[in-house]
Amino acid sequence: MSRAGEITQRLTKVGLAFVASLVLYFLFSSLSWGVLTFLDALVCLGLGFVLIVRGIRWLIRNGLWSLRNRLLVVYALIGVLPVLLLFVLVGLGAWALMNELAIYLASSALDRRLDSVDGAIQSLARIPPEHRREAAAEIAGAFNHVLPGITFYVHDGTGTYSYPSTAAPLTVPEAWHNADGLLVYHHHFYGWCHRLDGATEMTALAPLTNDTVENLVPNLGDISLLETEKEIVDKGESASAGSVKINVKANGTANPNLTFDFADSKPAGARLSRIPPPVSRLDLPVLWPSTRMHYHLDKPGKQFPGVLWVHSRPSAVLRSFFNNTEMLRGVLFTAVVVVAILFLVVELVAIAIGVSLSRRILRAISQLYEGTRRVMRGDFSHRIPVRAHDQLGELAGAFNQMTGNLERLLSVEKEKERLQTELEIAREVQSQLYPKDSPPTCGLQLTVRCDPARMVSGDYYDYQQIGIDRLAFAIGDVAGKGISAALLMATLQAALRAQITNYQPLRQNECTIIPEVDVAKLVEKLNKQLYEHTSPEKYATFFFALFDQATRTLTYTNAGHLSPLLFRNGDVRRLDSNGLVVGAFPFAKYDESCIVLDPGDLLVCYTDGITEPENAYGEEFGEERLIDIVQRNKHQDDHEIVRSVLDAVRSWTGKPELHDDMTLLLAREVQPA
Repeated sequence: MSRAGEITQRLTKVGLAFVASLVLYFLFSSLSWGVLTFLDALVCLGLGFVLIVRGIRWLIRNGLWSLRNRLLVVYALIGVLPVLLLFVLVGLGAWALMNELAIYLASSALDRRLDSVDGAIQSLARIPPEHRREAAAEIAGAFNHVLPGITFYVHDGTGTYSYPSTAAPLTVPEAWHNADGLLVYHHHFYGWCHRLDGATEMTALAPLTNDTVENLVPNLGDISLLETEKEIVDKGESASAGSVKINVKANGTANPNLTFDFADSKPAGARLSRIPPPVSRLDLPVLWPSTRMHYHLDKPGKQFPGVLWVHSRPSAVLRSFFNNTEMLRGVLFTAVVVVAILFLVVELVAIAIGVSLSRRILRAISQLYEGTRRVMRGDFSHRIPVRAHDQLGELAGAFNQMTGNLERLLSVEKEKERLQTELEIAREVQSQLYPKDSPPTCGLQLTVRCDPARMVSGDYYDYQQIGIDRLAFAIGDVAGKGISAALLMATLQAALRAQITNYQPLRQNECTIIPEVDVAKLVEKLNKQLYEHTSPEKYATFFFALFDQATRTLTYTNAGHLSPLLFRNGDVRRLDSNGLVVGAFPFAKYDESCIVLDPGDLLVCYTDGITEPENAYGEEFGEERLIDIVQRNKHQDDHEIVRSVLDAVRSWTGKPELHDDMTLLLAREVQPA
């Protein structure tokens, strides 16, 4: 059942309808239902045409998918088919030419015989009437070698007579006027001429026997002069399908069984023994009928078609044309053979070159196809062998270069994914280094935000409460970006936390001891520790401050960092710098500064990622724009101030990516609750 379903699916509805209509056609034909058979035949033709169109489309879509098949079709259409058509055309042309030449030779010879009959009558007409009877014998003897058996019939003033006197009587109907040509009389062919000159009537008949007709052109082949019957026989009774047989009667023999078959192109019963033997395998027979008009004596002035049949060979035709020129024929034949051989050699060489080029093209395309399939499967190590330094070789080399680049890009992409994973891990680790708890409020409210330019940041900020009423905070900017900056930032954070731990309150004898914090000393120790544990080119700008709630004093050390901005009563004050960057020089010394904060004071600490970004014209955002934005928004919530500043910087650059890490820390002095 599955096999039947598959066949049904392949045939489609049109194919099934065609098969059904074909079965019905044979059924109707066997039952002799003519009308139904005709209608069903029309249906079969229509469905068959549709199936042929679909088959051609399927062949084009599937059979010509391969480049090899397309090249074969192209070569067949461009190379093979034209050559075959050329050979067929030349062969048919030569065969038709030989037929025409053979018929021309036979017709010309027959015309000369008929002209001789007219010449004999004209010679007899020039003789005076009283001497014509005696002259007839002389004229007949003169034309005997051309017209054997010629007979004259004369009616003039001297009487009616014939020559020879033993000739059968001839009655020419009075409706005949001057006429000459080919005459059929009692199923025999004659060359005849009939002339009327006043009361004189002269007629000449020259019998054209089989031997006479066959010898019209010596050594040409079999020549026959045939008479057609009045009617063409019915095809179903006397002829096979596709042929038409005409009953003919051979000259001199009333043979109703002799027929001419246009399908076979030869007369049935024709004598073939006179055809010359072939001189080569290409010396094929040439045979084709020619219409020859003739008269019937009992139907004055009316002509009837006959058949002049010539069965010969090209060699015999050429010999008849080029008699006594055997040397010239040999030269011409040799030249034709040489040209044919050269043509064949050129074709073979062209085929060999075409096959070689096709194989190279197909091999290159096949290798490229295999290479692309391997690339699709992820095999980028496959290479195509380059065998020639041509365009195909360049194409193969380009494909190899492309796969090599893809292989390298794939390895780079894998490395990038690995680095991305490591950066993600580093970002998560770094996020754990930043303070997790909200900033404590010891008379000072901190608001901090850090936007890294990359996955990890080189900016640093930290804050920690010391005791009950003291708050330490720091901000820094590590030189560089990426992983190296993040590692130095982690080192800076660990070192600072370790230093601050030394100043945490201690319990001793039920008394709380709060060590004093030396800000400058802390930064100095931090500098030495970073220098000892990092490479010489690694350093960071650093700002560290300690706020004492009891005294409202802010003690700070600025190690090469951008000066924080203090906003107080509408004025802006820049805090001073107290030393060099940390981690660069082990001998660096640091000082500290103190400032008393009033209620409402706002301290803004920032990194260079805020002030140094440039717009499309190369102009930096600058400190003045930062001051202006903070001045206009200082009475708002600190988080809103941070958002306004960062949004303004992003709008200034007009780029989705940051050029540098942006960190902004706000410290606002608040009254205790």
